[in-house]
Amino acid sequence: MSAADSEISSAGESSGSDSLFDSFDGWAQLLRQPAPVDVAATVPAATAGFVPAGPRRPPPEAFPYRPLHRPPMALVRIIDDGREDGETIRLRGAGIDIGRSGAGITIPHDDAMAPLHARIVLLPDGTWQLIDLGGTTGTFVRVTEARLRHGGCLLIGATRLRFERDTAGDVAWLVHRPDDGPQRRHPCGATGCTVGGHGGSAAIVLDDPFVSPLHAEVFRVERQWRIVNRGRNGLWMRIERPVRLSAAAQFQCGEQRFVFEPLPG
Repeated sequence: MSAADSEISSAGESSGSDSLFDSFDGWAQLLRQPAPVDVAATVPAATAGFVPAGPRRPPPEAFPYRPLHRPPMALVRIIDDGREDGETIRLRGAGIDIGRSGAGITIPHDDAMAPLHARIVLLPDGTWQLIDLGGTTGTFVRVTEARLRHGGCLLIGATRLRFERDTAGDVAWLVHRPDDGPQRRHPCGATGCTVGGHGGSAAIVLDDPFVSPLHAEVFRVERQWRIVNRGRNGLWMRIERPVRLSAAAQFQCGEQRFVFEPLPG
């Protein structure tokens, strides 16, 4: 991997201290967890009324089969509006393009998406990489926490914000430029601030029905500014360079959201 890449490990932690993203949002990690065990189904009839300390699992006879030599597969789920599931695309080749037209995954009715918006590619080491192809609206990934860089873009609800700071890093703003109004600069305070929607007590209030009353916290650590998600619809950061996907992750192109899940190879 080149120094220009960002990487998220399977444990959800950044592989480098200067990576933009500390961790993908925990919701995506639920895709990797095993289904819950029905404890009652494991209790023999002769012991009715007895509740064991935990489910009794027989030792596995063998690990589930998977190919050892061919490249691994991955899943891309196109999330349906207002849901957490949708159509699943299986990646069996070297990658796939996503866009409004002429792509392997095509979303023709999303005008905010470029004809070729993003690309997922399989790397030689068997991991996957998400690449933005230069669309004006960008490609965003959902994160739990991230470092804020001057000029970086983030998405809270349906509101796009740009982070700005002075040269010394002592003063910072979240800048919102709505489609139908003038630009607004929201100061982050000396040590940080909260961001939310109506009905809460956040310092920065966004007029957005998809923003939770307390949606995110911005804070300063020495001369570094960071942001943490607290909202239902997540915190999304625009990628500035290719991002390596070694764990389940969510990303957005235009107004369409996706879930990516690598399968063990």
